[in-house]
Amino acid sequence: MPENTPARRPLRRRSRAVAALAAASALLGGSLVLAPAAVAAEAPPTIGAVTLTAPAAADEGDTVEIVLAVDAATDVFAYEVAIAYDPSLLAFVDGASTFPDGGFDAVDDDAGTVTFTHTRLGTSPGLTGAQELVSFSFTALGGGAAAITVTDATFLSASGAAIGLPEGAVVSATTELTAAPEPPSPSPTPTASATTTPVAPTDEATPAPGTAGPPLAVTGQDATTWIVAGVLAAALVAAGVVIVLRRRTVTR
Repeated sequence: MPENTPARRPLRRRSRAVAALAAASALLGGSLVLAPAAVAAEAPPTIGAVTLTAPAAADEGDTVEIVLAVDAATDVFAYEVAIAYDPSLLAFVDGASTFPDGGFDAVDDDAGTVTFTHTRLGTSPGLTGAQELVSFSFTALGGGAAAITVTDATFLSASGAAIGLPEGAVVSATTELTAAPEPPSPSPTPTASATTTPVAPTDEATPAPGTAGPPLAVTGQDATTWIVAGVLAAALVAAGVVIVLRRRTVTR
C-alpha cells in the first residue's frame, strides 16, 4: 500500500510519536524498550474528552488564540496531534506555541496542517488529570468562517502503548472572521476658479482712483487763468501795434 494513503497516515504519525519517545528516552539514558511485542502487551494510556477552544469571532489582523486540552488523562507520556486550518484565512504564528512543562516539544507547520509533538523526558511521569496539551496562535487574514479541526492524534503511555481519538470523534472549532473595511477613495480636490471684480463705470470728468486727472487746461480755474493771460497778451500786442502806428505818424 502506498505510504501517503489515508489508511497509512495514523500509522505514520504513530511511528513519528514513538520515534520521538524513543529518542527522548535514549537521550537521557532511560531504560524504556519499545519493541513491538512490548507495545502490544503493555496497557495504553487513557484520555477523557479532547476539546479545541477558539474565540467565536475576530477581526482581520487579530491574533486568534487556540487551546487543545483533555479533561482527564492517565499515564500520557507522549502525544502527537495534527490540526488542519484554512491557510487563506489563517496564518500560523511560529514560536508562539506552549506545551506542558518538563518535556521535549516539536511543531511542524505545512500550509494548512500543523502537527504538535510532545514527550516527557527520561523517567518523568506521564501526564495525569486535566491537561492543556498545547496552546497556539493564528493571525486572521481576511473575512469568513475559519474552521480548525483535529484530523489525527496519537497518545502513548510510558511503556509505548498507544491509543488515538475515539472512533468517530470530531474535535473542531470555528472562528468567524471579519475582513477589514476598504479604505475610502480620496475625493477630488476642487479647483479654485478665477474671480473677476466688476469695475463701476466712471465719469470721464472724474478720474478713477489712482489715475491722473485731465490736463490743467480743461479745468475751470486753469481755463480762466489762460483766458486772462490771453487777454493781457492781446492787450500788449494791441498796445505795441498802437505805439508802432503812432511812431509812423510822427515820422511822416
